[in-house]
Amino acid sequence: MKKVNKIKVLCFCSITIMLVFSACTSIKKIAYVNNLTDSAAYASIKVAKNNFESIIQKNDQLSVSVGGSNIADLSVINSGTGSTTIGLTSAGALGYLVEADGKIQLPYLGKIQAEGLTRLQLESLLVDSLKAFTKNPIVNVRFINYSFSILGEVLKPGKYNMTTERLTILEAIGIAGDLTDIAKRDNVLLIREVNGQRTSTRLNLLDKSIFNSPYFYLKTNDVIIVQALNVKYINRSGVPQYISILAVSISVLLTVINLVKK
Repeated sequence: MKKVNKIKVLCFCSITIMLVFSACTSIKKIAYVNNLTDSAAYASIKVAKNNFESIIQKNDQLSVSVGGSNIADLSVINSGTGSTTIGLTSAGALGYLVEADGKIQLPYLGKIQAEGLTRLQLESLLVDSLKAFTKNPIVNVRFINYSFSILGEVLKPGKYNMTTERLTILEAIGIAGDLTDIAKRDNVLLIREVNGQRTSTRLNLLDKSIFNSPYFYLKTNDVIIVQALNVKYINRSGVPQYISILAVSISVLLTVINLVKK
């Protein structure tokens, strides 16, 4: 074989090998927060928790329950029903809606500003307001309509209710059955509505910086959109496929070696 032909064949075989391996995505591109060391894990998660604070917005639905040392006083607060849960008297099972003016309407207390406060701040405000009706009031406020939507490359896309106010994006992905094999993990879109305005951000689930993001903890009505990779990598469970690629690569290399020796 002429020298020029050998060079052409060698180049062709080299390109073939590169194409075979370029079809595979590195494990670093599919493993979540793969650069998070054990020593940094605790500090990063602590920062994420400190950054979390859920703010009440218009159209939120709140459950407000009241307790105190005097049951008789509580029955007066609860419209004379004897119930110790305000939210079940005038608002029913749906709770209290934060209306367009940012306030909720409570029996005897009238309209109370809720928008812009955290759940704990509203509890503190209601405790102070209820001192005129009962001794040692105890107030518990919870979000009722907490939900998120996740679309795209997940096993079970859809809208889900959040059972906790501290739900992370990783936990949300787990609820949706995890990402598919072709999901783009380093460019996940999250859309959030704050005070009637929508904002969006791109999140890299492969990097530990995700823990420091203000979007790490979800808020109600967040929408997560997961896009697909351009090329599907080898399925993590498909070990025989790795063997197949390795065999092809070895075969190509042996061909190159034989051609060079001739």
